[in-house]
Amino acid sequence: MYLIFGASGGLGLALAQHASARGDTVVAVSRSGRPEAFTGEWIQVQGYEPEHMQPVLQAIEGQTLTGVISALGILHTNNFMPEKRIEDLSAEALEQTYYVNAVLPMLLLQALKSKLPTNSPCVWVQLSAKVGSITDNYLGGWYSYRASKAALNMLLKTAAIELKRTHKQLTIAAIHPGTTDTELSKPFQRRLPADKLYTPELSAERIWQVIENLEPEQSGQLFHWDGKQLPY
Repeated sequence: MYLIFGASGGLGLALAQHASARGDTVVAVSRSGRPEAFTGEWIQVQGYEPEHMQPVLQAIEGQTLTGVISALGILHTNNFMPEKRIEDLSAEALEQTYYVNAVLPMLLLQALKSKLPTNSPCVWVQLSAKVGSITDNYLGGWYSYRASKAALNMLLKTAAIELKRTHKQLTIAAIHPGTTDTELSKPFQRRLPADKLYTPELSAERIWQVIENLEPEQSGQLFHWDGKQLPY
């Protein structure tokens, strides 16, 4: 069984549809209602904090999790866009971006830790971003998004070290999906070459290929959509 969080977004839905189409048992979780395009099990929650997880915990009671995939994340809202200059920084953007991109994924892991198998293979995958790599940052800008994804990567690596002691076959991974044609990327697509903008279906297929090849010794790493390890 796979749990997929953020399943109403373009990429989250594509990930759920891909797994369901190939015959996997999927429980899709979102704050929004089930879209017509998805016919599998759907749980609508008020939020992704631990206090809202009871319906999810009930749905997976007695089941063995094969993996958890989280597509949670924001880049912009109606109130702010990625910063081009330090003058564009605001506490609101920094706090909200950090909360959604770094805090919520870890609260999910905290809430579901007891449901992760300790003696069988399992993956915990959070979509991240290459721009969260400190080593790979040559352009600057996008302060809030970069910093929140860098924090996410560190949090996931730290959790991977801890859980390796108790969940020896668990693989925690962050995956960069590439620029996908979703609401998150729409404001930034105009100058993007056509071959660098991927459909949600293609990105989902690539992400699943990375997931299927993950091994426990890779836990805590950041991966490109083609399976290559990215630097922190």
